[in-house]
Amino acid sequence: MLVFRHIRYARAGRFKHPVEADYEAPSATADIPCCCPQNPFRLGFLMGEGEAMVHDEDCHFLNIYTPSVSGARPVLVWIHGGAFLAGSGEEAAYDGRMLAEEGDIVVVTLSYRLGALGFLHDPDGGATNLGMYDQIAALRWVKRHIGRYGGDPDKVTLAGQSAGALSVAAIMASCSEPLFRRAIIQSAPLLLTSNAKAARRSLQLFGAGKEELSALPIGELLCRQKAFLSRSRSMMPFSILDPDLSGNTSVPTLEKVLITWQRHDLSPFVAMKLHHEATYGSMADRIVTAIATSVGVKMPSKRYARRLAARGLEVDTLELAWHPTGSPFGACHCLELSMLFGTWERWQGTALLGDTPYAEWLSRGQALRRQWIEFVR
Repeated sequence: MLVFRHIRYARAGRFKHPVEADYEAPSATADIPCCCPQNPFRLGFLMGEGEAMVHDEDCHFLNIYTPSVSGARPVLVWIHGGAFLAGSGEEAAYDGRMLAEEGDIVVVTLSYRLGALGFLHDPDGGATNLGMYDQIAALRWVKRHIGRYGGDPDKVTLAGQSAGALSVAAIMASCSEPLFRRAIIQSAPLLLTSNAKAARRSLQLFGAGKEELSALPIGELLCRQKAFLSRSRSMMPFSILDPDLSGNTSVPTLEKVLITWQRHDLSPFVAMKLHHEATYGSMADRIVTAIATSVGVKMPSKRYARRLAARGLEVDTLELAWHPTGSPFGACHCLELSMLFGTWERWQGTALLGDTPYAEWLSRGQALRRQWIEFVR
């Protein structure tokens, strides 16, 4: 298995559109994981805190996992979640070695701008959805260069979870380039912010003009963002702005879509909302979770699937129901990530997996990876 880390796909100034980068060989400092500057991750209680990372606005990099640089294998391009506020394609949680090796496919994980840097709406007509444009720039890079790494640029599946899944749906609706042929949408928060809310959010957050924001030190920018987040009642105060998710698909090569969710998807968010992170598990907690998951994820996902199917796409849906032993959160948000990506060392001991023994984690992970691999292939 070959791993190529920290490969640049684009460059961008603050609040500027990404400019696609010329091909560069992997960096000599590739072992130092990098992420977009961000505030502390709010799901750390569930997934574990992860490794220390370098925070840098110059975060337009991707990782590639491939069995060989020869040949032309199907490609999975992964967009991480994190509520458009946290995460990185370079995290150990998204290590793609098992998927690539077991499926004889190429796995690409990418980083993009987050929070205000990637999703601040400029009410005066400036840049919006910059994080999504970063993702599209990475797809263009893959189209041009993945052949160097044993991948077939005409057999690309775009996949993501949570905010990453919403990104996949938004790209499907707004990108008219033949950059991928299949898509996987996992636990997508399909209810979005409106233009009016986004404009108010921008003004509330900074109370400053674009020129001043561009000159702020990143530490001060994050402090203002943190203060805004502490006042916000939204579970996802930053988001891609107004993509058409009525079933519209612009990607001309798109053939098939897989839409998935977890049976108890929103249990971690119910826990946070009720301040039950350490005590979640009562009957009342479970009832609220069932209602929230149905209204917030399951039913919107089913409606979206019907709309895509009405446009002529082949669409499969899948509810994941495995409840790890010893985890009060059940088949919850992010659980499938621990079986698709990463290693036992990364996931062992997290609240996500509870008391799951290694043998069960391995067998369930292999079964789930087979399903994803069959879809990609």
